[in-house]
Amino acid sequence: MDLKTIAVSILLTSVLLSIVLYIVMKIISRRSERDGSQEHYKSYEMLTGNKKSNRKQMIHRFMQDSYIAYNKVPLLRNYIQKIRKRLQAIHSYDEFTMRRETMKIVFYTLGTIASVILVLLLMNHNFTFIFMLFLAATVVNGMLIDTFVHKVDDRLLIQLRDQLFKDVRHHYHQHGSVEEALRQASESSSYEAALHAKKIHEVLVSVNPEESLTVYYEQAPNRFLKAFAGMSFLIKEFGDKTIKDGSLYLSNLNKLASEVNLEILKRTRLNYLFKGLTVIAVTPIIFTKPIELWASQQFPAMEAFYSSKLGFITKIVVFASVLLSYILLKKMQDQQEGTYVAKTRKRSWEKVLLKSKFISWVVDRLEPAKRTAQHFKISKLIKDANAGYPMDWHYLHRFVLTIVLSIGLVFSFILMHHIAIKDVLESPTQNDSMFGRMSEEELREAKSITDFDSSIINHLKEVKDNSLQDRVVQLIKQDPEVATNDTLLNASAERILAKMDRINSEYLKWWEILICLLMGWVGYQLPYGVLLFQKRMRAMDMQNEVDQFHTIIAMLSEIDRVSVEVILEWMERFASIFKAPLHKCLMNYESGAELALEQLMIDAPFAPLVRTIEKLQLAVEKIPVKQAFDDLETERNYYFEQRKQDYEEMINAKAGWGRMIGFTPMYMIIFLYLVFPFVFMAFTQMSTYYELMQKL
Repeated sequence: MDLKTIAVSILLTSVLLSIVLYIVMKIISRRSERDGSQEHYKSYEMLTGNKKSNRKQMIHRFMQDSYIAYNKVPLLRNYIQKIRKRLQAIHSYDEFTMRRETMKIVFYTLGTIASVILVLLLMNHNFTFIFMLFLAATVVNGMLIDTFVHKVDDRLLIQLRDQLFKDVRHHYHQHGSVEEALRQASESSSYEAALHAKKIHEVLVSVNPEESLTVYYEQAPNRFLKAFAGMSFLIKEFGDKTIKDGSLYLSNLNKLASEVNLEILKRTRLNYLFKGLTVIAVTPIIFTKPIELWASQQFPAMEAFYSSKLGFITKIVVFASVLLSYILLKKMQDQQEGTYVAKTRKRSWEKVLLKSKFISWVVDRLEPAKRTAQHFKISKLIKDANAGYPMDWHYLHRFVLTIVLSIGLVFSFILMHHIAIKDVLESPTQNDSMFGRMSEEELREAKSITDFDSSIINHLKEVKDNSLQDRVVQLIKQDPEVATNDTLLNASAERILAKMDRINSEYLKWWEILICLLMGWVGYQLPYGVLLFQKRMRAMDMQNEVDQFHTIIAMLSEIDRVSVEVILEWMERFASIFKAPLHKCLMNYESGAELALEQLMIDAPFAPLVRTIEKLQLAVEKIPVKQAFDDLETERNYYFEQRKQDYEEMINAKAGWGRMIGFTPMYMIIFLYLVFPFVFMAFTQMSTYYELMQKL
């Protein structure tokens, strides 16, 4: 069975499976009507006033039934729950909306990937291409999920700017009450923003608002909603105050809206500049087979190149450039906040591997000894990058990546040698003096010569002594036509011996082993480079968090008799990156405020935060809190303008790199997959032609 038949079978199986799943959904739907779940859904529609058209209602019911049915399939259940968790990190949807949004992403991602894979499989039947295609599908699947999730996040930001903040301002002017303003704004705002307004309102009117606020901080999808919830709670708890800019609450709401505007402008511009680059980067993989077919038809010598070892290397390089460009472009477009906040995992493969005595022994030898400069350097880098794992895990990552890359490259070289041997044994034998495309008769004759040569080579593949040439001649003489023609006999012997020399030369060379070792060294250094990159990117998250500290401090400093300890408690409640050092500072505060703040500066050596802590030190005993932060407004304006300039520089830099990365695969497929093979085969044939001319 060929690959085309397999692909068609997969397509038909998928269609039949979809029909079966649809029937299962209908059965489940009928059962749910009997046990009352449909009545619950209908009552949900009546309570929310969600009266939809028949078409929308059918789609909505289909999504709900799909969620129930697909969750009964083991692999699909894990996939659905993974997407659901990603959405829950952004929105606290009601259950029915969460299911609908989850299934939308499931159908879009799986449908897109399955369609593209089937089309490409029908175009290219090469095993290497299939392996890389499915490997790429795994990566692209994650990128597609990120794209859909980020769209939801962007939509929420726009709703905050255009509706929620304006509605809260309007109703606050009318009633002068934060709770009432939030309640009425939740009724008039769009769906996603209204959900968060309702949750913040529930926090303010709850029995224990401080505890509820802490829980909301852990669920809030971005720093803007965390700041908004904190501001609203402070005003509700301590009351509003008139300052030189008017209402303290509305003044800070204006500043928060400016932050949201800046973030939306940054994302909008990045999306505009990167629009289409991802498609340009991925498209070349579709044209590999058409280019190969066209080149082979127009220039027959090119077919030999594409089936050779060098052709295999070229395909690998082209595909790697497409995959790498796609990943880099998606990473450059990534707008997710808190990416470099440490996350704990319930299941970790690192713990499983470190249970092995051998692996644990190797990692222990790689890890630098304690109280050494290298140990302190790596420990500080892991801490600065907020990687969230111990040092032995870092060296385990380096060891595993070294083994995977070096062994993977060894297998690639072995596969290339296998392809070269297969090419010698199976490719039609063409006369050196023959150029252009062979006729059908010449092709049959060339294939018969190849079969004749291969049978002799396979018969003598174990022979290594000096009698090899005589054994080849003896086997050739078994053919009556060749035995009576001395010229043909000598030519056949030379041809077969040359093929055997080529086959014998296809083994793992010392320089190939060296390349594998160098690739292993690259793999060993890669986790260290990732930590350096995370350290640099995390600085942006840290600056954003410090800016929000300043927002909270600006409001608290206006409250009479506020203490430094209260400010630290609010900073710890709001923090995510600096939560651990702030918690430690509060635990040590009663033992001595000065020492606790000094230790906080050591545990969190981020310059903007250190300057804030120094002002808190002054406010402990020497001067009032408000006086210590009298220049806070000036600093906030300065950092805001500086961030605008940094964003502008970052966007311009990303745009330049994005254009270069996006068009690299296109250049690679034109020059490396079309121009280079043409030039290479042209020089090869010219060299052959020149040698033939010298023999005349």
